[in-house]
Amino acid sequence: MRSTGQRAVLDAALALVDEGGLDAVTISALTARSGVSNGSVYHHFGSRAGVFAVLYGESFAHCVAAMAPALDLGDAEKAVRAVVARYLGWVAEHPGRARFLYAAPSTADPAVKAEVFEPVARWFAARMAAGELREIPLWALDAVVMGPAHECARRHLMGALDLAEAADLVGDAVWAAVAPVG
Repeated sequence: MRSTGQRAVLDAALALVDEGGLDAVTISALTARSGVSNGSVYHHFGSRAGVFAVLYGESFAHCVAAMAPALDLGDAEKAVRAVVARYLGWVAEHPGRARFLYAAPSTADPAVKAEVFEPVARWFAARMAAGELREIPLWALDAVVMGPAHECARRHLMGALDLAEAADLVGDAVWAAVAPVG
């Protein structure tokens, strides 16, 4: 559980990224926006990079938590399509967090990201082993399989695409990437 000051700093960082990108997030901007002292930012996060690392881990966890219920649908195709729909819905509902995830991937702690994503990876691995999904390397789930969803999300965040309009096509593309061969 985050303290009120930590939450204020993370919320300020999200707002600053939304308004001006990663460069807008400086320690002085964080303190001015959050009302937290300079010393508190350093005490809780260590640095600007520490703020980004915590914010990335938190945002990624929110995103995965939004998608995870889709994995309980049973049928692999329904589940994959629902993962895509829930992801796109999360982006539409949380544009600030989504923008941050796309703007700051290098701030992610790979171990934290792998731990958060592990239930999703385990679900995909089990479905691949059962022949319900095409065998693909787990590293490809995000970059290759979810690529169409990511590109549509980026365009949506730039104001150039309606995610609701694109959702079925994106679901088709992602399913085509993982559908069993044969």
